[in-house]
Amino acid sequence: MIVYALKNASESNEKLILRYKKMFFQTRTANKLRTEKYAERKPSVRKIREKAIVREMYRKASKRDNF
Repeated sequence: MIVYALKNASESNEKLILRYKKMFFQTRTANKLRTEKYAERKPSVRKIREKAIVREMYRKASKRDNF
């Protein structure tokens, strides 16, 4: 996504840069560029299941600590 900011008449350069940065990060362009930097395979069914087991373990531990 292309982001651009036009300078207003009474706006300083610093304010323009801050406004542009805010717009840029709100579009999540930086995150998309960072994640698509390297090609990655889809996780296998086994890896997905392993992560689900670990998540469930942490949830149980958290639930036990809260009560």
